[in-house]
Amino acid sequence: MPVITDLTADFKPFWDKMHAVDPYLKPEEEAPEAEYIAPNEDMVHLVGVMNCIMCGACVSDCTVLEVKDNFLGPAALAKAYRFVADPRDDTETERLENLVEDGGIWDCTRCMQCVEVCPKDVDPMSRIMAMRANSLEKKMNKGYGPRHANAFTSLVKSSGILNETLLILKTKGFFNIIELIKLLPLAIAAQLAGKRPPFLSHSIKNKDKLKNIFKKLEKK
Repeated sequence: MPVITDLTADFKPFWDKMHAVDPYLKPEEEAPEAEYIAPNEDMVHLVGVMNCIMCGACVSDCTVLEVKDNFLGPAALAKAYRFVADPRDDTETERLENLVEDGGIWDCTRCMQCVEVCPKDVDPMSRIMAMRANSLEKKMNKGYGPRHANAFTSLVKSSGILNETLLILKTKGFFNIIELIKLLPLAIAAQLAGKRPPFLSHSIKNKDKLKNIFKKLEKK
């Protein structure tokens, strides 16, 4: 976060991003006369994320925010999860559709800095990963993030080995010429260093056993 003076940081960006995720319930039914009530078993998984004290430690240490200002950040995304996963909220799909956009859940690099510095064990990264999984289940495949995840899974499932060249092509798009041209310097450097991954890769032995594992996981 921007530093104003010694030991004083500007929290405006923090609160702006917190407000951007609509941190309040959005039920479709009319508001009850008293509080919204949900069974305890439906709320237990939210206890950890509700322990957030808004200290901003995770935001200060977020490596993505160092290079990308529009990233919502771990605190806001953890707060978003708190309402995405709340059984009393009726806008789960709408919330996820907003969160898969640029600056949202797919920009996290899983560096775990937010997990390490959080004084209340909120574990923002796990909340972000949970929303990613939820969005994929809902077939929200727009953007490089979900395409990368789906390509990674399909390549490993088909041969048991990750073909990194195909992973890039499937993520960026085989006919996305502009983006592929941007990768040429990296490809040339890898080629010169003898580190370019092969275009074709062999399959592992007993890959059918691996496919069976995927099938069992997909049934759950």
